[in-house]
Amino acid sequence: MTIHPNLPSVEEMHVNAAARHLTAARGHLQCAVLRFDDAGFEHDATARAYSFVAGIVANLNGRPWRQQPPVPQYFQDAAAEWRADRERRGRR
Repeated sequence: MTIHPNLPSVEEMHVNAAARHLTAARGHLQCAVLRFDDAGFEHDATARAYSFVAGIVANLNGRPWRQQPPVPQYFQDAAAEWRADRERRGRR
């Protein structure tokens, strides 16, 4: 009796390793975004990078990547006013 191991191909191993690295990167980027938020900073590039990597990971896992719906203008205006008020008060 001969037993043949069921080993994945080299390409599958590379793709699986890349998926694991992207999943870890997604977690680290999410942590960075939350820490920026906790410190009172807004770092759009980190948030966009997290969103992009999360979309790739979702695609690799067979889930569709959903774009966020557009934010209404009155929400954007209210957020800008809240940030300006917070700056005037000294970031309480």
